[in-house]
Amino acid sequence: MKTNLKTLLSIALFSFALNFTVLATEPNKSLSLEDSPLELNSYSTTNSDVNLKLMNLQFDPLGLIFFGPQLNLDFQIADIIAVGPYFRWNYAGVLYHAVITDWFSEDGGPTIGSYGVGIAGKVLPPIGSGRHRPYIEIGYEKFKGKEAYDPGGTYGKHYYEYKANVFHFGAGYRMITDESFNLSIGIFIAISKETENYDYYEFESTIDYNSLADPQVYPGIQLLLGWQFGGN
Repeated sequence: MKTNLKTLLSIALFSFALNFTVLATEPNKSLSLEDSPLELNSYSTTNSDVNLKLMNLQFDPLGLIFFGPQLNLDFQIADIIAVGPYFRWNYAGVLYHAVITDWFSEDGGPTIGSYGVGIAGKVLPPIGSGRHRPYIEIGYEKFKGKEAYDPGGTYGKHYYEYKANVFHFGAGYRMITDESFNLSIGIFIAISKETENYDYYEFESTIDYNSLADPQVYPGIQLLLGWQFGGN
């Protein structure tokens, strides 16, 4: 620690002496940080060369493998802040079907009425020119799931419906091209808490309300293909 302190003091004194010499030989030249031989590495969060446009429409095709494809529409409210809604169609996700059917071992499965609607906010500080932007994200989603199977008999199909609140947070990286196309890849952790759970038969008026499931935590990965438009 003492050695490091001595080194820093030596560098500071050397820098001061060098600038003092410059001032002595060039009295009309003002002292500034640019004159120092010590370069300060930094990036600006407001004066990037590549700015984000007003809106960014993104699609996550990787959701077809996991919990459903997702469509986002981000509104850029500042150069580093974006907020917008999204829609996820869980029915189209292979992993979602696998989880619901106990890895395809059970009859029946999700219906097309399984989806989530939410809102998310991102902070995307630019690095250098602004073409590369790491980001952090937090969001909230209202999820609705519906399952159906046909047990036979006169009551028709047996339906299960459930709703849940989903909170998620994550981080990722976005690359912006010279055109409007952009590519993002990210990871997230989601926490799901059921708010309703009930089942009924197709030709029966009775509805059975079930006990709520315990909160679930699951990870995810996204690959977002984006197209930004609006503004400069």
